[in-house]
Amino acid sequence: MSRRLRYVAHSFQPVELTWRCAQARYLMRPGREANRRIVGVIGQAMRLYGDDVRLYFAGGTCNHIHLVMAFRSAEVKAAWVCHVRTNLSKELGELYDWPGGHWERRSSDIPILDEATLFERLVYLAGQATKAGLVRRAADWPGVPWIQAVTTGRPLVGVWYDRTRLYRMQKAWAARPKGKRGRRPVLADVAEPRVVALTPPPMWAGLTVDELRGQWRELVKVAEARYPATGRVLGPAGVLRVRPHDRPEKSKRSPAPAVHASSRAQRVAWWEAYRAFVATYRSAMEALRAGIAACGFPPEGCRPVRMAPAPGG
Repeated sequence: MSRRLRYVAHSFQPVELTWRCAQARYLMRPGREANRRIVGVIGQAMRLYGDDVRLYFAGGTCNHIHLVMAFRSAEVKAAWVCHVRTNLSKELGELYDWPGGHWERRSSDIPILDEATLFERLVYLAGQATKAGLVRRAADWPGVPWIQAVTTGRPLVGVWYDRTRLYRMQKAWAARPKGKRGRRPVLADVAEPRVVALTPPPMWAGLTVDELRGQWRELVKVAEARYPATGRVLGPAGVLRVRPHDRPEKSKRSPAPAVHASSRAQRVAWWEAYRAFVATYRSAMEALRAGIAACGFPPEGCRPVRMAPAPGG
């Protein structure tokens, strides 16, 4: 089956992104430095794209991450995802000595069509660690403290390493005479703090801060009741001892749905709109290949990078 075109039906439609590590290895294993880098990369991306991106919540385990987000357009989503996946691969790859591809495949991108379904997806994300038998309570997860951020207001602070600036500093250092070089610039010299601010989900947008935190605490209780840790639990200390290059003996694989929705009618309507979008997009691509100036591309998708040449050019 071919990949679906990047498609955002309307601005700021919630979507669930899932990124799985290569070969299901534990390359997202938490740790103090790993947590700082994950938050730093996401914080840098949020800083770059500003009001065009909203992050509602995130979760995951040692070998995958889920993010529930919303984007102004398909082009913003594609650019944001590319930035974060690429830089997470670099940062965690260096930290865990994994020079190859960090991710198993292209991002799983599933639109969420209504607020009831959005609530259910947030419950699922909040229960990831307990469902996998890693910790007893969701807040015990030693990774990025998404739970604490939404239930207590704990700030999510990470570090962004400006490697472009480090390259320039090291190049300037190497150009100096050997007796005047001084200390060689290192990664710590280009560390910059980054903060990730979470946006309230649409169904809670009008609540006060205390009301919002109360709703999140109730959601976490629902998640722990629905996805309880059973049997032997690894615990926070055990999670931190996991070796990043290891992988589970068996990895659960099930087909992902095209959309998350409460009713069949919603799913059918989404598919009809998507098929109409694909037909329009393909017509515009055919015109572009024929040398006609790029036009007619539907706003719900991404315009191609390669534009058609001007007539006679």
